[in-house]
Order: sequence, then structure tokens, then C-alpha cells
Amino acid sequence: MDAPRWSALLSGWRACGGPLYGRLAEALRAGIRSGQLPPSEALPAERALAELLGVSRSTVVAAYDALADGGWVIRKRGSGTWVAATAPRGANVLALRTPSALPLGGDEFDFTIAVPLLNDAQRREMQAAAQDAFQESLYHPHGLPDLRAVLAELYTREGLPTTPEAVLITSGAQGAISLLTGVFLRPRDRALLETPTYFGAIDAFRAAGAETVGVPVTAQGVEPAAFARAVQHHSPRLAFLTPTFQNPTGTVMPPDARARVAATVAESDLPTIEDDTLIDLGFETGAPPRIATFAPDAPIFNVGSLSKLYWAGLRVGWLRVSATHSGPVGQARTLSDFGSSLPGQHIALQLLQALPRLRQERREAVTMARDLLAELLRRHLPEWQFTVPGGGQFLWVELPTRQTSAFTLCAARYGVRLFPGASMGVALPAEGLPDSFLRLPFTLDPAQLPEAVLRLKAAWEEFSLRQGVDRLA
Repeated sequence: MDAPRWSALLSGWRACGGPLYGRLAEALRAGIRSGQLPPSEALPAERALAELLGVSRSTVVAAYDALADGGWVIRKRGSGTWVAATAPRGANVLALRTPSALPLGGDEFDFTIAVPLLNDAQRREMQAAAQDAFQESLYHPHGLPDLRAVLAELYTREGLPTTPEAVLITSGAQGAISLLTGVFLRPRDRALLETPTYFGAIDAFRAAGAETVGVPVTAQGVEPAAFARAVQHHSPRLAFLTPTFQNPTGTVMPPDARARVAATVAESDLPTIEDDTLIDLGFETGAPPRIATFAPDAPIFNVGSLSKLYWAGLRVGWLRVSATHSGPVGQARTLSDFGSSLPGQHIALQLLQALPRLRQERREAVTMARDLLAELLRRHLPEWQFTVPGGGQFLWVELPTRQTSAFTLCAARYGVRLFPGASMGVALPAEGLPDSFLRLPFTLDPAQLPEAVLRLKAAWEEFSLRQGVDRLA
């Protein structure tokens, strides 16, 4: 059973009224109606689903029987349960790894999305920065020229010579990743990613119909030899790497490893996305040179944004395009939406003029929250293991269980939203990522962290007691 997928699909199954089996049956009906559970798809084994949801096996049996009575599923002793061919069918919907941004309840804490908190001074700063946005009425399909020039100068200053023509403005970093996915991937192509990695890249590649192949992340990021072997054996059409404060592990690839990866990319002519969105969030030291610095003519596409540094709602990202691919990528950018919002771009232009200050302010805020979260976890959940990262905005936490997806459902009953780390895993040739990890961002209001961790502790105590025990409905 793909536990992370089913935990996401059934995350709100208890919200309806009535007996538990009826709530579960209705949640599964909703999955069938929406197209997330297509005809002939097998449902999980009764005992496995019961363990995931923290209910008795009899609850799952009753839910499946109710679905069978209504013609939604077919049940056959010894063969399992699957969606009936005659059940209502919606358009196929991808089961996204990306957490859905549902409205928070008044007493909930959300550890699924990492976004910076805005203060009043920053709100005033953005309002002032937008004043020049209304002086013209033009399309800029590739982005505001002044903004592209500032970003090109920034890349050049940091060791990667860049012209304004090589920079495209997108709707956030996700827009850049999706743009490149559309240019380079076709159904049944192979895409190479780190494992674990950013769930938005996994979803974009899967939505394109590509087969994803994982390269393990070590304590120093992806090993160059493993990357080279994967390129040789799998012949991918696109690769995705986050060498600096990797999401979610926080690891940093050393300069010599970056040079070797760059050499592989250049030799294989493999289009490779280098995700720089966390590059400004180093706590102690600066980031090593970008991979693209070691092979400036290779097909390496650098992606950045202000979402992690300043505010996710700004939705301004950018893409540095290699000269060889500027034509097709630029055309695809023009076709997507004729250009990003001018007010957002003008705000970004003004903010980038004060980049050193923005970096310092963000580092100070994130460092305090990181240290507080780490201290609270060590005090209240000492059996949870993690390494404090030198940058980024996540703790990659290993739990002493292989049922972390089930724990996220337990924690939800305590008002804490969690994202199972296995959802960020990419299948290796032999195995996937163990269901033993959580990605915990330290971007919550620090004043909320003590209560949030106490709830995690209470949920963990309940979950630990119930593991392996048949539960009553």
C-alpha cells in the first residue's frame, strides 16, 4: 500500500458525521467521484488500511461492504476489493504529493507548508514598492526588463556570468519548474530526481506522464558517482537537483561534488534544473558556487524566487536559461500567460535592491525558530532523531516507526497538520523511501511552537500505545 498517498486521500475522512464506517465509505466514494480512484483500482487490504487510519479492521470491512452494496466496489474473497467498472467515473485526477492548502481551523497548527511570516513593516515596504507598477500598460512575456537586468547582475556577481536576455520571470519557482517540464518531458520519458526531494517537482514530472527515478541524498547531498550512474543507466530527459540547503534534508553539496555533477551534465547534455530557492537561507556561512558555475555552457537551468526569502504570496520567480535553449523555453514562457503580474515584479525589483538586508533579517528570524523547535523536540520527543541544518527552513526528522503516514492522521486529531516524509521520496530502482520521516518546517510563529510540540508529544504517546494493537471502532 502507498501509505502516503492514502493518508493524503483520506486526511479528512473523520470530518463527516455518523459512524466511523459510514464516514470512511463516504470519503472513498468522494475519491471515486473525483477521479482519484479510477475504475478497477484496488483498494488497500482491510488490515493495512485499518492500521493506517487507527481504527479496527471491522470498521474497514463495514465501509467496504457498504460500498459494495451500493455498487461502488467489487469484493471477492481471496482477491481483495477494487473500484467497480460501473461506478461513477470522473476525469483522472493525479494524486498529488503536494499538500493541499485547506483553510486552517481556529485551533490548528500547520507543519505542511513552509512560508515566511510578514510583519507590518514588510507590508508597508511592499505597498510602497508597488507604486511604479501602474505607469505602463504593456505585456512583458519574458519579464520586466529592469528586473531581468537586476537578476542577471546578481548571477554575474555571484560567479555565473549572465545577460538579461538569459533571465525569464515566472509565477514563482513552481512556475519555472512546470515550464521546463512542459518543454523537456513527454509521457513515458524518465526524469531524475534526488530522493527525498521537493514534492512540487515530483508532481510536475508525474503530471507530464514521466517515470521518476531517484538518486539517494547523503549527508553531503547527491553523490556525483551515483548521479553519473543513474544518467548512464536510465537515460533521463530531465534532472532536478537542490544542491544548497536541500529540501527537505538541509544538506549542502560540496564544491568538488558540484564540479563533478556539472561535468556529467555537460557530457550527457542532460537538461538539469538547479533549484536555488533556499540559497539565501544559510545561517553561518555562504553557499558554495552554483553547479552551473562549473559548466556555464551546459544545459543547467537555475530557478529562484522570493517566496522563501520574503513572502510566498508575491509569486515572483525566475529562471536562468542556457543560451542553447533560450528559444524554445522563451517561446513556452510567452505561450503560458503573456507574462507575470507587473505589481509583483515591481515589488520584487525594489526588494532585490535591498537583498543583503533581506537575507540578514530572514536568517535571524529563521535561526531563532530553528533553534527553538530543535530544543523543544529534544526535550519532549527525545526518540525523534534529526540533524540541525546549516540553512534552509526544515528539520528532517526520523521517527522510530515505519508508519509515519499513520501518525500524521493521529496528529491531525490533536490539531497538528503534518506531511509524511515518504511523500517526498522517489522510487529507487530497488526500493522507495521508508515511511519513517517527517519534514518539519521552522516557519511557524515561534510563540506557537511550544503548544504545537506538546500536541505532537500527546499524539505520539497515543500512537505509540496503539501501534500493533487491534483497535475498537
